[in-house]
Amino acid sequence: MLDLESRFLEPGETIVCFGDSLTAANPGYVSFLQEKLTANQVVNAGRGGDKTPWALTRFQADVLDRKPDAVSILLGANAAAVGRGRGADEPMVSPEAYRCNLVWMTHLARLAGIRKISIATPLAAFEGATFEEQGDILAQYCLAARQAANEAKVRFVPLDAMFREEWAKHPGHTGLLITRDGTHPTEDGYRMIAGAMVKAWRM
Repeated sequence: MLDLESRFLEPGETIVCFGDSLTAANPGYVSFLQEKLTANQVVNAGRGGDKTPWALTRFQADVLDRKPDAVSILLGANAAAVGRGRGADEPMVSPEAYRCNLVWMTHLARLAGIRKISIATPLAAFEGATFEEQGDILAQYCLAARQAANEAKVRFVPLDAMFREEWAKHPGHTGLLITRDGTHPTEDGYRMIAGAMVKAWRM
């Protein structure tokens, strides 16, 4: 049974943060995690523009070969955007394909002996002009991430709920609030992500 009450990481353990440009950002949530988790090594394995099909092809080299104690997975924004709007020339990654790819990552991690695995949702929605172009499509991928975490029985970080709570504090706001460009968080947004992960991990 998945133990949601215990600490996710013990002192001295290494965690690889695997994701897209939200993970690759420096400074970003990974660097802020390292500030909070001073007894652990936090490795940044983010790559800008990554989508789950592409991410699977580098999971061995960027996660498994590092032999970490834990892995955190945050993907989804690019999967939601491709096949639509400015990304219409790329193959679509459906919510179901996204969910299956996340579950495969957890399976590969376990085969390699990694027992501590975390899946985070994407942000709840795009903001500003990006929202006007893409609509509320991210909600489907947030649900798929939840389903993947439940199916794989791994630690879950509900970033979508956290960001909706923040937006609720600013009723009527229609522009950029948590992101600097509609997709990528501001420094405060990245700090919120790190804080939500630490909370979900009981650290």
